[in-house]
Amino acid sequence: MPENNFTFGRNYKIALGTGLALFAICLALYSIILNWKIDCEHPERSITIQKGASATAVAELLKSESCLENTGIFKLALTMTMKNRSIRSGRYNLKGISSVGQLVKVISSPSADLMKVTLLEGWTVQEFASELNDKLQIDSYEFIRLSQDYDFIQGFNIDAPSLEGFLFPDTYILLRTYTEEEILRILVNQYQHKYRQLLKEFEPVRRMNMLEVTSLASIIQGEAVYDDEMPIISSIYHNRLDQDMMLQADPTIQYIIPGKSRRLYNKDLEVDSPYNTYKHKGLPPGPINNPGLKAMQAAIFPAETDYLYFVSNGEGRHIFTRNNEEHNQAKLELKRKRRLKRKM
Repeated sequence: MPENNFTFGRNYKIALGTGLALFAICLALYSIILNWKIDCEHPERSITIQKGASATAVAELLKSESCLENTGIFKLALTMTMKNRSIRSGRYNLKGISSVGQLVKVISSPSADLMKVTLLEGWTVQEFASELNDKLQIDSYEFIRLSQDYDFIQGFNIDAPSLEGFLFPDTYILLRTYTEEEILRILVNQYQHKYRQLLKEFEPVRRMNMLEVTSLASIIQGEAVYDDEMPIISSIYHNRLDQDMMLQADPTIQYIIPGKSRRLYNKDLEVDSPYNTYKHKGLPPGPINNPGLKAMQAAIFPAETDYLYFVSNGEGRHIFTRNNEEHNQAKLELKRKRRLKRKM
């Protein structure tokens, strides 16, 4: 009898061990399938899933739109999540979708669970968090905390003090159930996709890494009101970097001063911060906002000019000059025009 009990106990342990091992393998496979990376070539282009479309038909549609290479992985993910019969017809925007799991989640969710959110160029992480809190009721504090979490940032292969600058401003269709982490992943993925596209289209005029490009783009975004001035403003900062001059970029001062943007005073230029480009040469440690595509393009591919200075004309545009004498003359001329305007 004891021998039978011993045999039963040993068989039970073997069966239990085998069962646990199989469960672990299934769990690992489940995770691998759902986290399978995808990168839509044209994520800004909407796709339309017809009513009653099968998993195979949807898989072929996604493949034709250059979103899927392996349709089998997609269909397996639908089966594993039991979403084969939950595919919903309609038009879908796949901006920032970076995994098969995200894709399945989006096309199988009711339209009522989707929310259109617009995040503007030049907004900071805090402004993104505020808008997402307003539209999706996310935890703003957690969103900001994660954007500054070293391990989380390193997971994107981004070497920067925070995710400031690497959240792409755009209009997104997001699920109301998305977590702060999922939203950040979507925004960063869209940024990285756009950055790769730019490098394919434009040959950089100087050796700059992703952090440097984005930091410069954020300054250009902060300075320019009109897109057509961005390449010229970029050329000024490139020229200053080439001549080892301080950038003296006002947006970097606005970034380190608490509260909303305001008129700057001489005392503001003395603030002790590595982001103060009036006190430290070169680019700041990281971006100061989240720049848009035009600013990123201008940072990579500036106009060819010999300008070193510019001053706002008070109407959204700038006067560009080549030396300090011309710069001072431009400022005097603007003051004269303002005085005349006040007298009229």
